[in-house]
Amino acid sequence: MRKTSTGFTLVELIIVIVLLGIVSATALPKLFGNAGTDEITAQDQMISVLRRMQIQAMQQTNTATFCHQLILTQTQLGFPNVLPCDPTETNTQLTAGANQNSGLQFMRPANSSLGLSLFNTALPAGGTSQTLPFLFRFNSLGQPVTNAGAVISSGLRIEITDVVTYRICIEREGYIHPC
Repeated sequence: MRKTSTGFTLVELIIVIVLLGIVSATALPKLFGNAGTDEITAQDQMISVLRRMQIQAMQQTNTATFCHQLILTQTQLGFPNVLPCDPTETNTQLTAGANQNSGLQFMRPANSSLGLSLFNTALPAGGTSQTLPFLFRFNSLGQPVTNAGAVISSGLRIEITDVVTYRICIEREGYIHPC
């Protein structure tokens, strides 16, 4: 008479351990708080706005008709109410109406304490803090330029700060990335 063994096979045990590892790595941090989630979401949205404006600047090269300018304030990043680009413009208002929903705008949520700041370097640290609101745009090569059209030779770094600090770097050549 044969004895039947009961229990788990080695394969079943390994599968269970792998599944527990995946669940613990993805689900458990959500249970212990959401520190940093607002900042990373804001970073992703702002990178999207920056890249979209940059791509438009490279495709629509007629600066007499199109203005690929952005404004950064302490609470928002978006398309200012300027058309065409005016080097002497100091308008710090975002375009109202349809453009607010065009994907070219990030506004800090009303109940959020996110802070935005700008530095004149694309390095993860250092640089001089720039006064906000700050107007800049992209040229037809995708490079960040001043309101007057001069290439920003050191690049830019936007910092999103609350519980955790996240950074967006815009390199002199136009590469936009988290840093």
